[in-house]
Amino acid sequence: MRELRKQGWSLDRIGDEFGRPGRTVHFHVADIDVRCRPGTKGLGANGYARLLKAAEDGVSRAEMAARFGLKESSISPTLSRLRRARRQTAQEACAC
Repeated sequence: MRELRKQGWSLDRIGDEFGRPGRTVHFHVADIDVRCRPGTKGLGANGYARLLKAAEDGVSRAEMAARFGLKESSISPTLSRLRRARRQTAQEACAC
């Protein structure tokens, strides 16, 4: 774990390699100062629109996770949030 962390691997990636959660990996490598490459937050508006379209087209959760670089467990909550936001936007448009 320590060698992989020194190479700049993320905690989750190391955990996946060893079958352990990222929290456990952090416990073992917390003293190693590594600056991981900063990521971007989320998929952006276009990415989320493509994710919703894929769900509407019947693409499986596993396929969407692979296609969009997400964890399969995050697909359902993300879709729920996006659908709720879309409904609220539609309701606000009707209220005007």
